Amino acid sequence: QNISCQPTRKTAPKSHLRALHIIVMVDMGFKPVANRLCNPAGMQCRRNLGAHYIMQDQDRPDRLFVWDLPLRMFHWGLAIAVVVAVVSVENDRMDIHERAGLTVLGLIGFRIIWGFLGGHHARFANFLSGPLRTLAWLRQCGDHGPRHAGHSPLASWSVLALLGITGYMATTGPWSSDGILYDAPLAHLVPHLSGTIGEWHHRGKILLIPLVLLHLAAILIYKFYKKTPLTKAMISGRASESSSQITGADGSISKQRLVMGLVLIFALQAATHCLPLLRPSFY
Repeated sequence: QNISCQPTRKTAPKSHLRALHIIVMVDMGFKPVANRLCNPAGMQCRRNLGAHYIMQDQDRPDRLFVWDLPLRMFHWGLAIAVVVAVVSVENDRMDIHERAGLTVLGLIGFRIIWGFLGGHHARFANFLSGPLRTLAWLRQCGDHGPRHAGHSPLASWSVLALLGITGYMATTGPWSSDGILYDAPLAHLVPHLSGTIGEWHHRGKILLIPLVLLHLAAILIYKFYKKTPLTKAMISGRASESSSQITGADGSISKQRLVMGLVLIFALQAATHCLPLLRPSFY
């Protein structure tokens, strides 16, 4: 069934939850259901709504599918959780900071597993690059040939750095203590080290902020200089370029693997958010 979302009325629904629901339906292959969600009561979607925009990209045969849905959920979940963690700790909201950190911990655990089980472009073996390959790519990055789908060799180092620093912050956080007002869920297990771990945890921000800024700078360079909107691909899953401008393997996954990825994300989130239950009552 062809799915068409043409802008005809201004009264289309504006729910972002509807857009997310449509993403899941399309990724799982339920396009008729997604079509009804996109066009409730016969109404068409507006051009500026994410819902029909995603549907349009999902069904375009000239757009290579790159990022599977679990990976996209990881990406945006990590971005939101890191921002919440930084803002909350700066405002002395350690309760929110703790929950954001546990969210990051679960997401990093998922990404490590998904690096072996996910779609083609999500797997570490398919995008990690050594120094020589990265240097060769840098010498040729000015060429105007088709772009290779997925992470570039330089971006693969950025991915490792971001996973490393966020993983470091998320794994040291639950063991840390400021020695005054806050003890993390597992601080009681290492009472003589929790203060030191807390100090090293806070020092991680020295690396976290610059790496995030570099990541944002790279996105802006691709968007305004190379005219390649990377964020659009991380929403719809499909490359923003036509097939003549990009090369690479298809990154789609089976319905069974999609369900497995979604279950894994929520299971790890449930597990990490149960860590506060291990905190003694007197802490």
